[in-house]
Amino acid sequence: MNDKITEAEFDAVFTKAQELSQFFREIGPKYDIENTFAYPSIEAFKKSGLGALPVPKQYGGMGGDLLATSKVVSELSKGDSAITLAYNMHYIMVGITMGLMSETQNKYWLGRVADGDIMFGPFSEQRAGFSGLADMKAIPQEGGGWKLYGKKVWGTLCEAADIVTTNATITDADGNLPENFEERVSAESFFIGEFNVDENGQGDGISIVKTWDALGMHATGTQTVIFDGYYVPEDGFICEWRTGAFGVLEWASLMFASIYLGMQDRILEEARAVLSKKTLGAVFGAVVAADVKVAGVGHIIDGVGDMASRYELSRRVLYRTCEEVSGGYDDNWPIELRFPYIGLAKTFIAENVMHMSRHAMSLVGGQSFKKGAIFERLYRDSAASMFQPLNSDQSRTYIGEVLLAPEELED
Repeated sequence: MNDKITEAEFDAVFTKAQELSQFFREIGPKYDIENTFAYPSIEAFKKSGLGALPVPKQYGGMGGDLLATSKVVSELSKGDSAITLAYNMHYIMVGITMGLMSETQNKYWLGRVADGDIMFGPFSEQRAGFSGLADMKAIPQEGGGWKLYGKKVWGTLCEAADIVTTNATITDADGNLPENFEERVSAESFFIGEFNVDENGQGDGISIVKTWDALGMHATGTQTVIFDGYYVPEDGFICEWRTGAFGVLEWASLMFASIYLGMQDRILEEARAVLSKKTLGAVFGAVVAADVKVAGVGHIIDGVGDMASRYELSRRVLYRTCEEVSGGYDDNWPIELRFPYIGLAKTFIAENVMHMSRHAMSLVGGQSFKKGAIFERLYRDSAASMFQPLNSDQSRTYIGEVLLAPEELED
C-alpha cells in the first residue's frame, strides 16, 4: 500500500466510527434479544463509507493499514461487539484478498468495495472447522470455470454481503477429490464471486439457511451457506488456499483481537459506571459499616484497577503487533511461526476479555446475572473469543511443536 491514510484523514474516519459505534450501541440490545442479524446496520455501515477503509487509495479506498483498521474495529466494538463482529468479516476478507488477487481482480473487486459493496467469506466446514481441508468441491466445467458444491457453517455477514469469497477443492470432471494428500492440499483453492440472494436467502446455486443459535454474538447472523452448483468463472480463481491465504492471515487474527479489545473497553466503562455510584447502605458481613459506597471497598478498587491494567496491556500488545507486522518485523520470525506469533495478540486479548467479563459480574453483584443486563451479555459474547483461529491451545501446541522439532534445534 503506497499511499496510506494521513493523520487528518484518519481523524475524520474515526469520528465516523464513533458515530456508527453509538448507533450500534443503541440498536444492539434489540437484536441480541431477538437473536437475529441487525438489519438496520447495513444501511448505516454503507452510508458511513467505513467499508472502504482498508482499500488502497489506488482502487478508490482510504488506504488504511492494519493499525488504522484495528482502531476503527475496536471503536465499533465498544458500541456493540456482536454487530461489529459481523462487519469484521468484511475487513478480514478485504485485507486477505487484496494481498492475493491480481491487479485486474483488485481493480474490479476492491473498486466495488470502495463504492460500498460488502464482502464476506465462509470457510469453515462442520467436520473440522477452519483448519480442515475443504470437502466442498469445485468441479471444472467444459466451458471453463467451476461449479461449487458443499456447505459452509460459519457464514458471518451473509445477510448483508454483495461479494462472496470461499475455499473449495478442485476435483476431476466427475467430482472426485484427489486421493493423494499433497495433491489435495494443492487443489484446495480460493475463489471470489457475486453474492446475489433474494429476501428468502435464495440465489443461483447458492442459498442461506438460518441456523445461527448460539450462546452469544446473536446479532452477527452467522448462518449456514449452501453451495449447490454455484458457478465461478475462471477470473474468479484467486490462488491456492493454503500457500496463499495462510500467508496473510494477520488480517484475521488481528481484526478478531480488535473486536475483543473494544469489548474490554466496554466492560471497563460499564463497570466504572455502576461501581462508582453503587451504595450498599448499612452492611454486616465481609465489610462492616453503617453506610458503604463500594467505590471505597478494597477489592472493588483493586478489581477496577486490574481491569484497566488488562485493557491497557491488551491495547499496547495489539497496536504494537499491528505496527511490527506493517513494518516488516515479522521477517525476523521463522516462517512456520509467523501466523501463531502474530496471533498471540488475539490469544492474549481473548484470555483477558474473558477474565474481565467474569470479574466484572463478580464486582457488580447479582444484578449483573439478570437476563438483559449488559454484563450478562458481555459475558456471553466474550466466550466467542475462544473459537476464532488460532485459539490459545492451538497456538501453544503449534509453537511448541515447531520449537522442539529436531531440525530446528540443529539449526
